[in-house]
Amino acid sequence: MGAVRYRARHVLSYVAAIATLLMAALTLSGCGGGSGGGGGLGMGNIMQGAGGLFAGSPKIAMGPVVGPPKNVTTQLTQALQTAGADRNLTILPSGSPEAEYTLRGYLLSNVDGGRSKISYVWDVDDASGKRVTRVSGEETVARGSSSNPWRGLNSSAMASIANSTASQLAANLPGGRGGGFAKPAATSSTSSSAGGTAAVATGAAAATGAAATSSSRTASTPKPSGVVVGSVSGAPGDGSRSLPSALKKKLRSGGVKVVNRGSNVYTVKGTVRLTTAGSAKEKIRIDWRVLEPNGTTKGTVTQENTIPKGSLNGSWGAIADAAAGAAVPGIKKLVQ
Repeated sequence: MGAVRYRARHVLSYVAAIATLLMAALTLSGCGGGSGGGGGLGMGNIMQGAGGLFAGSPKIAMGPVVGPPKNVTTQLTQALQTAGADRNLTILPSGSPEAEYTLRGYLLSNVDGGRSKISYVWDVDDASGKRVTRVSGEETVARGSSSNPWRGLNSSAMASIANSTASQLAANLPGGRGGGFAKPAATSSTSSSAGGTAAVATGAAAATGAAATSSSRTASTPKPSGVVVGSVSGAPGDGSRSLPSALKKKLRSGGVKVVNRGSNVYTVKGTVRLTTAGSAKEKIRIDWRVLEPNGTTKGTVTQENTIPKGSLNGSWGAIADAAAGAAVPGIKKLVQ
């Protein structure tokens, strides 16, 4: 069957989101690279490659923020950019063409005794408009007035909201600091006697794009006894040797049984593609394809980003370890 991409399926309207905020406010009111051409990468470039290429930096464009006045939205956006940078998130201006996601906010200021409570909900949509995650919270600030309910939302409170929001986003989006993923686009194929079906991935599996188990395996079919790391094709420099070696090491350290051969084992094969992305840059894409013992594709974990042209023409060094390490969690979801 064709590959199925796992995404969240629910997109709420502005009205529904505002209603959620109103209910929350009412019911909770009583709660307290170097540009080098042919050779290996220097240490600075290794860190840039390992951190930027394979640890990923989700690019999130600001969308509409419903509730606060324009000056509050502007200051809050700046606070989000600062908090996001600390967590490997790139917050971009509205409409940025390079963005992978769009962040939409809904904020409500509600008087609670002698203080005001700021309730907030942030929805993150992917490029197709599908919501991929939602984060929320509340912040108690100095009491506002009827003419200016946002008066108590000072810079300190905005920083607190931004830090809480960015921490939740980093935990939920692939590539956020603590998530350990580059922009993976993992897919999985499953089948059953009634035709093609796909197990729904939830939690970490949904966040990383990792797939659930195949429904085609019956109780009489033993689970594959290990993983064989196969060849990597298309890599420049020594990538065809260093990437498989690094993946074996990272899989073993991640608790996956790696074997050299076997009839009932998974096989992981890699494909590297480089395409021009301007005069001084190129786009790299690595597809790690996980094969069932019968040779059919169980799923694919994909990594991609833009790098200085020719920067991987020599020794991959630490970049191979970073690439393999970022791919392991997705591969584990497919083989375990």
